[in-house]
Amino acid sequence: MPIDEAYKNLAISKLEEFGELAQQKIKNSVSELDPEDLEFGLSLSLQDQELFKLWQDCIENNNYMEVSFVEVMEHHDGAYLKATFKNSKGPYTAERYVSVRSSGRVEIAHAFLLETKGIVVRMEKEPDGSFKVFVRYK
Repeated sequence: MPIDEAYKNLAISKLEEFGELAQQKIKNSVSELDPEDLEFGLSLSLQDQELFKLWQDCIENNNYMEVSFVEVMEHHDGAYLKATFKNSKGPYTAERYVSVRSSGRVEIAHAFLLETKGIVVRMEKEPDGSFKVFVRYK
């Protein structure tokens, strides 16, 4: 059964909402950096309550994502399934990584990616409520 277009558009608009705010916040942090530091990439920590609240709604609880990668792997502790789900619009991409182990353990992680003006940004939420941001030239 095909997905309702209105539901899909709502999910994409949430991604855009988060992306626009994140781009603005990251732009401020990156403008203070030495361009030579971005050659090999640089990790930053970003703390922002507004982004944190939007992350929950727009990235983690965004129910519409397309399957972009699925793999079944054998590991020393049994087989497991790895799947990546993706939402993207323009320079913004949200990814959800799901691993299901043969023991039944499920691990879920999220990332937000932004490509703008020759710079690639990868953003992940840390357990302490901050964001780990990796920035490098494309």
